[in-house]
Amino acid sequence: MLVLKNGRNVQRKTRVLMLASAILIVVVACISTPAKAEDGSGLAAPIEGTWIFKVYRVTQGFSFSALQSFTAGGVTLASGTVDRTPAPAISPLYGSWSRHGDNSYAATICFFVFNDAGTALVMIKTNETFRLTDKNHVVGNGEAVVCDINGDNCVDAGSPITITGKRVIAQGA
Repeated sequence: MLVLKNGRNVQRKTRVLMLASAILIVVVACISTPAKAEDGSGLAAPIEGTWIFKVYRVTQGFSFSALQSFTAGGVTLASGTVDRTPAPAISPLYGSWSRHGDNSYAATICFFVFNDAGTALVMIKTNETFRLTDKNHVVGNGEAVVCDINGDNCVDAGSPITITGKRVIAQGA
């Protein structure tokens, strides 16, 4: 065993130096991981976030604006404006989404339509497909089906839609 002037051995100093190096590597890796996620190269899907959509109802010949959010884990939430009156009361729109390729996604959003007494009459499901044209723009299309209030016994609603959208970018103060 090699002993230094101060009485400590070289082998112990080497182990301490190796341990300190390993800790430094772990710390540096942890610091750089969040930066990767922020620039879009991390694990988050590029569609995650909130989008402002222009939805065109092909058969009815009119457009409206909508907000749709895509969360980690596959949940999507939406709300929209429709410029037609009288419009039946509807519930919030909830659904799920999944990735179907590098820049392609599918989503199904569902909502209830109520009568004037507040009783749910049917569930509308819209199956949507999206393609990101760049990191802040998306195009897509969809087709609605009308179902019973349990989401079963669905029939084509004859209501195709096309979608163009832009990402809502946080502007912070």
